[in-house]
Amino acid sequence: MRHTLLPLPERIVLRREYLVRVLIVLCFVLSLAILVSIASLFPAFIRASVGFDAAKNEAAAVTKNPNDANLAKIQAEMVKSLSLLAMLSEQEDSAKISDLINGIVNMRDDIKLTSISASKESSTTLAVNLQGIAPTRDALLLFKKRFESATPGNKVDLPVSELAKSTDIRFSLQLVKKLP
Repeated sequence: MRHTLLPLPERIVLRREYLVRVLIVLCFVLSLAILVSIASLFPAFIRASVGFDAAKNEAAAVTKNPNDANLAKIQAEMVKSLSLLAMLSEQEDSAKISDLINGIVNMRDDIKLTSISASKESSTTLAVNLQGIAPTRDALLLFKKRFESATPGNKVDLPVSELAKSTDIRFSLQLVKKLP
C-alpha cells in the first residue's frame, strides 16, 4: 500500500507524464539506431557504386579496342568461371543420395534405424548401409521386400544369421541402387 499525500487525479497525471517521457526516450533511441544503421550502409553503397562505374568504363574501353590485353584477361576469367560451373553441375549427385535416404526413412514403418551411411561406388551405383532394430522378423522381411521392390535392379544383402531371433532383431542391410 502506498502512502502519498498527492490526490488521485494528480497521481494519474504524473503516471501519464512518466509514460509519455519513457515513450519519447524510446523513440529517440530508435531514431538514433536507424540513423546509425543508415550511416553504416552508406560506405558500402558508395563502394558498390564506384565498382559498377569502373566495370562500365572497362566494358566501354573493351568495346573500343577489341585487341587489347584486357580482353584476354576477361576471356581467361570467363573460361575459369565456365569450368567452375561445369564442376558444380557434375556435383548434383548429392541430391540423389539425399532422395534415396529420404525414401528409406519413409519405408521403415516400425523399424528403428540407428545408422545410415551412403557412398557412391561408381558412376552408376550407390551403396547404402543401414543398421537398426526390427521389432519382429516379419517386419524385417517386409522392410527388405519393400527395398528390393522400390526400384528394379535393387539388391539387398540380409545375412540369415540375423533372422535367428524372432523379436528385437538387430540388423545390418546393404542396399545397392543403380543410378539412371
